[in-house]
Amino acid sequence: MGKEVKQPTVVIADADAAFRDMVRQRLGGAAVVAEAPDGKQAIRLAGELQPDVVLMDLELPEIDGLAATHWIKAERPETCVILLTTHNEEAYLSATGKSGADAFLPKKNVRMGVLAIVKAAVRGFQGGWDGRERRRQEAR
Repeated sequence: MGKEVKQPTVVIADADAAFRDMVRQRLGGAAVVAEAPDGKQAIRLAGELQPDVVLMDLELPEIDGLAATHWIKAERPETCVILLTTHNEEAYLSATGKSGADAFLPKKNVRMGVLAIVKAAVRGFQGGWDGRERRRQEAR
């Protein structure tokens, strides 16, 4: 018999319930253990449930996604945080890289790329993401 592959556990943090629903549907190979409509709840759920991955919108009410990412990574560095945003500007890339996040995914790419990036995060990114990889990809 083959080795049993554990489904990654995921918390989705986004204020838009319809967006959270679409992401949950795209994560067929992962177990969504909770959803958070704001940064405060994302922090609480990440601490209580200890998911493998938190998909974190940058623009959350209560506590924004950058601050929530800082808190989650400080308390539980083994939890991967993937930042989601509608922005692609250089300023956002720099800010997200400094947050301690493990990856960045523009919302326009979520439909096609969210499951792949969650699986890659669980396999293990080497160190924190600083935004440079994204800038190199965009330069091509």
